[in-house]
Amino acid sequence: MIGVAMKLLFSSLMLYVMTIAVVSANDCGLNSECVPIADCPLIRDNFNLIKRKPYCNLGRPGAHVCCRRSSQSYTQSKNVDLRVVKECRSYDSLTSLQNRLGEGCNYTSNTVGRVKAEPKELPFIALIHAKRGNFVAKLCTGTLISKKYVLTAAHCFFATNIPITWVRLGELDYLTNTNDALPQDIEIKNVITHHRYHASGVAVHHNIALVELAKEAVFNDYVRPACLSPADGNDYQEFLGAGWGYPPLIPSSHLNKMKLNRLDFDKCAEIIQGGRPGKGINNRANMCMIPSTSNISTCGGDGGGPLFVTHPEFPCQFLVIGIVSFGHTVCGTKDDPTVYTRINLYIDWIQRIVWG
Repeated sequence: MIGVAMKLLFSSLMLYVMTIAVVSANDCGLNSECVPIADCPLIRDNFNLIKRKPYCNLGRPGAHVCCRRSSQSYTQSKNVDLRVVKECRSYDSLTSLQNRLGEGCNYTSNTVGRVKAEPKELPFIALIHAKRGNFVAKLCTGTLISKKYVLTAAHCFFATNIPITWVRLGELDYLTNTNDALPQDIEIKNVITHHRYHASGVAVHHNIALVELAKEAVFNDYVRPACLSPADGNDYQEFLGAGWGYPPLIPSSHLNKMKLNRLDFDKCAEIIQGGRPGKGINNRANMCMIPSTSNISTCGGDGGGPLFVTHPEFPCQFLVIGIVSFGHTVCGTKDDPTVYTRINLYIDWIQRIVWG
């Protein structure tokens, strides 16, 4: 619940009133917690630069703020020199200081169920599609990771006879030109599917691909790359997903976002594999997600889309952990999980192709 606290602020020249939004401790965002401000260095050390104070209420004296939990595995020293980490650091310079401190960011943290994304909220989401004249046949979702490459699933290029020739960036609703979007349509130059990709039985293995663009994307408020995680993501329990998928019988041309929870792997394997150990998925290569509520999560058209969290180091950026690989049914529910490819196993492969 959102409450309102009124605080009187004095200066040598005037007395004025500022309205501050305060959330309950349970309403802090994705992978964040309500702590005393002294225990959150990012906010504490930059307090005067942050206009939108992330206050929360612990029901005890003192000032408390919603502070992101750090990922210990992401920040390990062995990751510092990885190219994906260096590139991520350079992407942070695309935003202003106020944005990097949380002011001006379009937060997705309090997403519940599957809802429409806001303009400029997810500037790294790519629509992989076929185009004939003005007609767009949406096929898969992807993640912009550099000026010339999009990360997605390999199965996107084997599941249809329609030539997939375009990537659209900066889109929100592909059936209208009147919304707050700034699309860039870029032809596909090359598709590199993982050399060990194959489908067998109930699963798809090494389901990852890179799409090389014919020209560089132009970075702006609507188009900006996401970061890639060299860690396995096991530090997190809550995740976000996004794509142009839709529940059965309810087609949508609008980009959707959803909050997801990790499903215990043994439980997931029992559902996916039907009690057949070793068939289909394994804990090292895959993660399983269910929606945070009983609502639908990933659906047809979300294939290849990212599983991500807010970045533990850069507040206005997102860290991609996985890629939508396949589902137990058409759309994931609490009883029918979606399986994701962990990307940390493929970091070396990605780096060689994207950054040489």
